[in-house]
Amino acid sequence: MHTLENTTAFQTTIIPMVHGLYKLTLKPTVNLAIQTKPVFGANVTFHSDIIEHPSFVASPRCVIGWLDVGGLSYLSIEEGIQVAADTSAAPPFLPSQFLHCDRGILRVNMTTRFYPIAKNAPDAHEHGAFFFTPV
Repeated sequence: MHTLENTTAFQTTIIPMVHGLYKLTLKPTVNLAIQTKPVFGANVTFHSDIIEHPSFVASPRCVIGWLDVGGLSYLSIEEGIQVAADTSAAPPFLPSQFLHCDRGILRVNMTTRFYPIAKNAPDAHEHGAFFFTPV
């Protein structure tokens, strides 16, 4: 995804800034729930409203979901579209680069567009939960 940057300097061009597409996945042993409030016994609960649309934009005050005491350790971030077969040279992405957990509430660090991949827990474990990109 591209955004246009126009600096205040006297330039005649607009420089596109490329933002990556990332994929939010869950660790295999995570208990996942999709509800409108935290679920007792679930490590991760995604808010059910976030899977209702093909895409949505979340601001830092939006509730994406809830995490238990394990926090962000249940989540993994990967490159959204992997073009090269060898990804060992790519630096790892940390969930804390994009998300934070404050008193169990999962939120984004910056305005982010999400594209849900899965509508239920088994699909989220198999394919990942979301593609996303900072806006």
